[in-house]
Amino acid sequence: MTILYSRNTIGLALAIFGAVLLTPDTLFMRLSELDGFSMLVWRGGLSGIAYILIWIWFSLRVERRIPNIFTANFGVIVLCQMLNATLFSLAISIAPVTVVLIGVATVPIFAAILSRIILGEALSKLTIITAVLVMIGLYISVLGQENSEIELGATTLPGAALGLGVAFSLAMNFTIIRKDKDVPFVLAIAIGAFMAAGLGALCSEALYWPPLGNIAAIALTGIIILPVSFVTLSYAARFVSSSTVSLIMLLETVLGPLWVWWGIGEVPTDSMLVGGTIVVICLTGFLIQEGRRKAKYNS
Repeated sequence: MTILYSRNTIGLALAIFGAVLLTPDTLFMRLSELDGFSMLVWRGGLSGIAYILIWIWFSLRVERRIPNIFTANFGVIVLCQMLNATLFSLAISIAPVTVVLIGVATVPIFAAILSRIILGEALSKLTIITAVLVMIGLYISVLGQENSEIELGATTLPGAALGLGVAFSLAMNFTIIRKDKDVPFVLAIAIGAFMAAGLGALCSEALYWPPLGNIAAIALTGIIILPVSFVTLSYAARFVSSSTVSLIMLLETVLGPLWVWWGIGEVPTDSMLVGGTIVVICLTGFLIQEGRRKAKYNS
């Protein structure tokens, strides 16, 4: 019982740390001032290098074993990472951010479905209620923005579809990592990041060397924020359900705009603040109740 309780505590702590670390990612993406494919090249390449270094450290100094990469689960994680990075960049470049965020915010729903199908994990009532309330908060945040009339069209529909693709790939990534405890997922994520960068290089009209300030911004997110947060979130999926990790990860959706507000002065609307507050309160209550439930179970 104590072991199960400790694993749950470790998982929640890792997920919270990874989600909070990811929150300023959007700010530094904006500060880099790069277009979609250039962003994909730099973020994919730099994060791929960081993932490789993290994997070398863990595999050689901690696990001390040669990983088996010739498995279906390894290939699925590689594909999920490539799709996640690629689809997000494409979505942001062609569609309103509001539409993309609505699609990406469905990560917990996909995680719950995939966990049920692949792992046979049943959802608790607490998780279901929290997911519903969080979705309401997110919709208030992104749909209630001033001057953000959303109409179906040639850009919004593909943008929403790409956002859903990002959500599905993230949910599948966490679910497979939870299913297969032996898969070298950090190495798989690194390969997926490099593949996304290569795709960006092929599709970009012109590759160029950005100014020093722009490089510093993209380097910070590519080398530190993105890899450390995603590795931490992925490790969290080995200790708690992928739906729980996905819920906590949504902190980035509501706290990210606050970083942008602080960094470049884009003031969030009242609806963003109200919706974000709902999400934070719901997630805080969920974590407190989850901790109490585990503690009661442990006793």
